[in-house]
Amino acid sequence: MESIFTGSIHNKNNRTQADLILMVLASQSVRAVIDTGPDGSYNILVPDDDVFKARQQLEKYASENKADPRSPPHVPTEIFFSPTAVALAFCLAAIHYIITTRGLHQQAILNFGSSSYYLSQGQSFRAVTALFLHSNTEHLIGNMAGLLVLAGPLLRVTGYGQGLLLLLAAGTAGNLISESFGRDLRLSIGASTAVMAAAGLLGARRMTIGAESGHSVFPKLKGLAPFAAAATLTAMFSHGDNTDVSAHLFGFLAGTGIGLCYYPLSAPLSGPVIGRISFGIVLGILCSAVIQGVLTLLPG
Repeated sequence: MESIFTGSIHNKNNRTQADLILMVLASQSVRAVIDTGPDGSYNILVPDDDVFKARQQLEKYASENKADPRSPPHVPTEIFFSPTAVALAFCLAAIHYIITTRGLHQQAILNFGSSSYYLSQGQSFRAVTALFLHSNTEHLIGNMAGLLVLAGPLLRVTGYGQGLLLLLAAGTAGNLISESFGRDLRLSIGASTAVMAAAGLLGARRMTIGAESGHSVFPKLKGLAPFAAAATLTAMFSHGDNTDVSAHLFGFLAGTGIGLCYYPLSAPLSGPVIGRISFGIVLGILCSAVIQGVLTLLPG
């Protein structure tokens, strides 16, 4: 008899490999025995007439079950949860609850909703404040879900401060671009534009610093597909009065464009210090928008 495998009973990998060899040989009706030495070593022996068949079957098994050398990318589950996104979603809910329970809902939409007419009159704050208003509970819930699904990963991978600043910039830009095509009093509200912007930002990040995809730009464009699909579903389930479909589209395009400019240069703009500065800028923009709105509405 001839040995086709030598190992040690003290080596776990050897024992696993030996068990696999014995299983393969048994499935091919090749008789095999184990000869164990006093030092813990062992040999798998097969009859001389079956050595060729045994080696052939083992090689065939190895070629058919060759492991993929590329390990699958590790995607931590916590990347889909962001405390900042949760806080943002509950902030939207709190605003909606306060203005509706106090009978200020329609007045808030009139005073802070986005409109091409009012924007042309210099009331640019409306492009910001409109992102925090919703027509009804269904509209609100749809956008809260969209923020958790799309803004959450964005804030995790970009940084809470940088992510919020990008989200606010792209959402505001989406409203401004959309309203620039009209000159009417129609008011639009909702965080859907920011949700779509988050999808565009995630897609841009995938296109610029994601996995290699060749020299052509077209394979990289495929990186936008899952985010565009998620954003489209969000837009479908977040309709309500005073919603603007064109703002959704321009929010996505604005997010993509801003992301393509930001992410290739994001290395020096990362870190907790820049995050805190970015968060401060976001708070400054929001406070300025609210103050400007209040001052605009004051008589005289």
